[in-house]
Amino acid sequence: MTDEMTDAMADPIPDPATAPIHWTPVADLVAIPLERAVPVRVGAAQVAVVRLIDGSIHAVGNRDPFSGAQVMARGIVGSICVGGTIHRTLASPMYKQTFYLATGRCTTDDEVCLGTWSTRVVGDRLEVGECVVPPTTTDVLSA
Repeated sequence: MTDEMTDAMADPIPDPATAPIHWTPVADLVAIPLERAVPVRVGAAQVAVVRLIDGSIHAVGNRDPFSGAQVMARGIVGSICVGGTIHRTLASPMYKQTFYLATGRCTTDDEVCLGTWSTRVVGDRLEVGECVVPPTTTDVLSA
């Protein structure tokens, strides 16, 4: 066996938990209006990005799991109070279900999730990373 083969066999298998995140530049930060959602594409996924008045940025799936339509970026950004804590939400324009921006979870059905993506700002550009919480993969309402 050659030294190169021995070195290659000694390299550990990469751990996905510590692997670097692939970031996709999606827009200039100023192009994302405050308290509104905009659709962006990250790989094959359609993602709704929301920039809140406090400067925080959230990225959730653009596909409404109740209708199957890619419309969440057309939804209404709002908030609800649960147990004295304010949670920011995004309401679907189709059947009006609301979803927590922080988790992507439906406010009325814990089994339904838009999914969430990591975000970061580099200079004046917004970048969206990989899916952190996977979306619900089947439509909630079926024919």
